[in-house]
Amino acid sequence: MAHPAVTAFVRALDQFDRSKTRTEIFRLFCEMAYCALAKRASPFADQQDRLEAEYMACVGRFPNKDDVRRMPEMMATAIKAIAGGGIDFIGQVAAEIGALDAGLGQFFTPYEVSRLMAEMSLGDAAAQIEAQGFITVSEPAAGAGGMVLALADALEAQGFEPARHIWVEAVELSRSTFHMAYIQISTRGIAGRVINGNSLSLETYDRAFTAAAPVFYGLHGDPFAKQKDAARRAAQAEEEARARTRELLRSAAPVQARAVWQYD
Repeated sequence: MAHPAVTAFVRALDQFDRSKTRTEIFRLFCEMAYCALAKRASPFADQQDRLEAEYMACVGRFPNKDDVRRMPEMMATAIKAIAGGGIDFIGQVAAEIGALDAGLGQFFTPYEVSRLMAEMSLGDAAAQIEAQGFITVSEPAAGAGGMVLALADALEAQGFEPARHIWVEAVELSRSTFHMAYIQISTRGIAGRVINGNSLSLETYDRAFTAAAPVFYGLHGDPFAKQKDAARRAAQAEEEARARTRELLRSAAPVQARAVWQYD
């Protein structure tokens, strides 16, 4: 049975000009909501300008401006449902209206299943949070963000705030589904970054910080500072080893030793 907020949202979609399908209207709504939310969260002026232009391009696709005026009310419905937790709101709406593409492997996972999986995968998260103040989560196929929402809910149930104790890097290939994931992850108050890209090829097409990202950075700084420092130290050590090898090859060391080093 659909959540009451989902039912209300779907009913609102039916009030739009019938020149567009519910799926088209829904995807435009998600793009507009993404642009509005990501613009406010972005620390980059050029990204803010681009998001504003994309938002206005979406507005231009509605000849009847009464349709545009319906968007804030729908946005309020979505935000209230998502922020309260316990629901994959956008994913449920998408499933309800048939906006998911099975050909791309898009299927709606019931929230209860995601929540169970989240609780099973947390492991010693509490101990890690107590030790370093937060955990990091990588979601390489985020979909509409349902699994990330369930993880945040599970952590919150243990007494940890998503904005303070978790950093999420969520990647989604589909552009329209990327919009959905950003809306939900950001609105739920989860710190992190949502990326439109390919986890296999490591290509990135777009990215946006969530609204809670500054809160996290203010408390902990860069969540990957230790990993970056370790990578810098490893690169430095490798360069020093190469320099020693080059020096040896230029020295008067025995020919056999030089041959071994050059082979390595």
